[in-house]
Amino acid sequence: MHTKRLRSTMARGGAHIVLIILCVMCATPLFWMIRTALAPNADILSARLWPKHLVLGNFATAWHAQPFLLFLCNSLITNLVIVACQLGTSALAAYSLVFIPYRGKRLLFFGILLAMMVPMQATFVPIYSMLSAFHLINTYGALILPFAGSAFGVFLMRQGFLSIPKDMVQAARVDGANEWRILVNIVLPHAKPTIATLVLLDFVYHYNSLFWPLIATNTNNMRVVPVALSYFLTQDAGQTLQWNLAMAFDVFAIVPVVILFLLGQRYFVQGVAGVSLKG
Repeated sequence: MHTKRLRSTMARGGAHIVLIILCVMCATPLFWMIRTALAPNADILSARLWPKHLVLGNFATAWHAQPFLLFLCNSLITNLVIVACQLGTSALAAYSLVFIPYRGKRLLFFGILLAMMVPMQATFVPIYSMLSAFHLINTYGALILPFAGSAFGVFLMRQGFLSIPKDMVQAARVDGANEWRILVNIVLPHAKPTIATLVLLDFVYHYNSLFWPLIATNTNNMRVVPVALSYFLTQDAGQTLQWNLAMAFDVFAIVPVVILFLLGQRYFVQGVAGVSLKG
């Protein structure tokens, strides 16, 4: 018994040591970003772990160097609309795949899995041509419409819906509830962790996306945060790039993601742990 307890204690201690090492590895870039944002530009390459003189004015300078509030609004508007559209389309598609009987569901789901494997880079030419034909390039429509539906969103919501007892849905139908009422009042409330997971993953992915916004927009007033940061690093700063201002810009950029994660982390952990790969 004593040997088993010792082994269990050693195993837990080893797991904690590994987790601490991983946490330090993940936190190091964040620490270095904040450290650089607070340092004078001449002190960036210093061997000091923390700047000798903190320059809080770097944040004010970075904020006024670009119309950051405009870029942030563009990112938030487009990402929130994308997340709302994907939640709606994914929930409807997943509900039909799980709770509505019809022939060909497995084949349809297989097609959705195949669609998940197609990268955006393989489809951006026809998508750009279609949007250009409708004069939507350099508009919110160009940033939102290509992502109104998501194969990954359908997959994730389906896996979450599979954990909901079908007897509950059948009972609601016997009581006279229509499919829309069942989805809104029964299925979605029981799928909060899955919804939170989809919201967080979708928001972070599209908030950090550079490829499509760089192609679909061409004026300063339509830039989103990743595109603005890219221009700041490669063009706007020219030969006088100040890394402390760039890191201050990055600190502003990650604030919405951090806030969203802190608000939804409990549901996010439940969703990741509860969504299983059921057939």
